[in-house]
Amino acid sequence: MNHVMDDAQRKTFMDEKQRLKQIAIVFIVYLVLAAFLPAADDEVYYWCWSKDLQWSYYDHPPMTAVLIRLATAVLGDSIFAFRVPACIASAFALYVISRLTCSRPLIWGVLLTPVFTFLAVLMTPDSPLLMCWAAYLWWLVELHQRMTLSTDGLPENPPSAHLRWWLIGGLILGCGILSKYTMGLAVPVAFVSLLLTRQPWQHWLKGYIVHGVVAFVVASPILIYNVQQNFEPLLFQWRHSAQKTPNALISIVEFIGIQILAFGTLPFYLFPWVVSRFTRLSQNPKLRVCACLYALPLAFFLYKSTQTRLEGNWALVCFVSFWPLAAVWYESVRESKFWRRSTASAFLPPFIAVILVFIHLIWPFSFVPIKPDRFHRAFALNSATREVARLIRERGDSLPVYTDSYQMTAWLRFQKLPAQQIDGLTRPSHFTRPPRRLTDVDRAYVVTNRQLPYEFADGFGPPVLLASVPIEVRGTPDGVLNVRLYTKQKANDRDSVENGKVDQ
Repeated sequence: MNHVMDDAQRKTFMDEKQRLKQIAIVFIVYLVLAAFLPAADDEVYYWCWSKDLQWSYYDHPPMTAVLIRLATAVLGDSIFAFRVPACIASAFALYVISRLTCSRPLIWGVLLTPVFTFLAVLMTPDSPLLMCWAAYLWWLVELHQRMTLSTDGLPENPPSAHLRWWLIGGLILGCGILSKYTMGLAVPVAFVSLLLTRQPWQHWLKGYIVHGVVAFVVASPILIYNVQQNFEPLLFQWRHSAQKTPNALISIVEFIGIQILAFGTLPFYLFPWVVSRFTRLSQNPKLRVCACLYALPLAFFLYKSTQTRLEGNWALVCFVSFWPLAAVWYESVRESKFWRRSTASAFLPPFIAVILVFIHLIWPFSFVPIKPDRFHRAFALNSATREVARLIRERGDSLPVYTDSYQMTAWLRFQKLPAQQIDGLTRPSHFTRPPRRLTDVDRAYVVTNRQLPYEFADGFGPPVLLASVPIEVRGTPDGVLNVRLYTKQKANDRDSVENGKVDQ
């Protein structure tokens, strides 16, 4: 018996060693991609957050800014450096999926999806969220396995006796909420999963409350920030998520289509299978947790997509928990050539999307419209804003710089200009807390692709056009960045027109 156990332990050890080697190779590939891909608008925006650490931010919680600050402090202030935490987070999430999923073919399919290829290296709030959701999934699976009944009807390892275990869960949950508000869905879902254990509530309720209190304390910076801001950031997020869609059918089709491009058709094809076998799956601790963390959030997002237009990344966390369930289904049908081929074809949409994106990065497709080409547009914006920064610095007068959007403000700050976003022109952001207005100063540069409306430059004379820097995407002009000098008029000069080259 001991010899058999030793062999089993040796096999487990070898499997884990092989898994870690594979994840290490994937991590190295992520680092290469991180150095190659251009910075996205939002990545540059979050980089700006890291230069001004706060309790939280208008758009999202603070974890992204903290991780970028740590990475750039150690590795230097570069695009590659601030993407290293995203590479670690994606590799860890993939490790958890691999650890919980017994089917190797499915793991290779997951690895070749957009989320775990080029999107895996982009540093956004989804990166730490994905890592924390995966860690919470792993933690909750271990918790349920500890709660498995022994033959005498008592828990083998009563969780109530393991306060440290609940503290770990609370820490993970709190860090997830500090990453993105979506992590809050784990709170009710975990509670439902514990109800499904059919254990007496005395065995787990106290620990569940403790882990909730720990999570609340860890995530308290969000509350502190919102108290300081009269809860306007949370209200902004609430209004954003509660906007009604004029066409529910288009909204839900668009939502499902984006998810299929991200992960393939399998998560939606098997959704009815998981729901119909929910009770049976719940008899296994691991599958119980995975079914709850997959089916319940996905059902919520499917419902929400009939009410409002969801952003494509909102449901990302659902699919981390899906693959162990898919492995159970796949093992039951893999003897059939038809189902093996059907499963492989389910990954075709994301796999084709990944291949096309990488080809387009190297040899751009002429038929792809300029506007939605975010990768090459990022190259163009980086080049154009660098030229704008050079032109302004050459003037040597250290005037403030204003723009009309948070994206352009972030790009100009990335180019080391003291840019500010003019409040009211476009959607509010971290840069408009407190509100910034051109009328706060007497002279300033304004970088936009249009002249400011009169009400935003009240009291200023006609702006002087200093330069027009073209934005060239794949060699094709796609707008310009105009650099204008605005000067506030004196009271006795309000009716006179300034001499010189004036932009009408």
